[in-house]
Amino acid sequence: MSFYFERKIINFLSINKRILFFCLIFGLFYTISLSAQPTRQDYLDYIDRYKGVALQYEIEYGVPASITLAQGLLESYVGQSKMAQEANNHFGIKAYHWQGEVYSGYRKYGSPEDSYLDHAIVLKGSRYSVLHQLDVTDYRSWAQGLRDCGYAEDVNYPTKLINIIEKYELYALNGGKRMDGSTPSVSESTEGSSTRWHHRQRRHRSQQTETQQLTTNEEQPQTYTPLVQGQVAASTDN
Repeated sequence: MSFYFERKIINFLSINKRILFFCLIFGLFYTISLSAQPTRQDYLDYIDRYKGVALQYEIEYGVPASITLAQGLLESYVGQSKMAQEANNHFGIKAYHWQGEVYSGYRKYGSPEDSYLDHAIVLKGSRYSVLHQLDVTDYRSWAQGLRDCGYAEDVNYPTKLINIIEKYELYALNGGKRMDGSTPSVSESTEGSSTRWHHRQRRHRSQQTETQQLTTNEEQPQTYTPLVQGQVAASTDN
């Protein structure tokens, strides 16, 4: 009986040693992964550098600046990916129908700004035309719509974009507000971009007469209607 009890203790200690070893290994890898993540300042620096370009192409091509910046941050690993460093490609755009330089099957640009321009042109194409029926402040539907249109295969892609936009309040750049209707504090630090670039409901305004516009200068809060997964037909052309 005593021998059996001693064997149980030995087996118990052996199992716990293995669990402890596994926990130590997991903790080590978790610590390494955390240290490899960009700091918050890296994100802020990236946003500050490219927000003007993103806002410019929002006006010219109708792609929300919040979506553009979130994609740039995610796809380029805050501008630190090898592709971003060596090919100035911040959006992972492949070299299909491309006459320029190629980098490992992806488009190579002369500058990051060229990458931003091409990104706007790509999203202005017919493949993503359904997204332009959405308001530029409806970043949630835009994020889901990109996935539905086949921009990315990752099912979590919309969530990743939304998390970045909401964490860094990128929706403030084009006059957007939080889902509860409150104004984010970051709008005060964007050098007046909220006022300068504000054009919510521009599609609806264009359909109103001049008289109607005078009576609707003060916009009402938008009702968010998200796209349903699969609502937009995905394209087989990547």
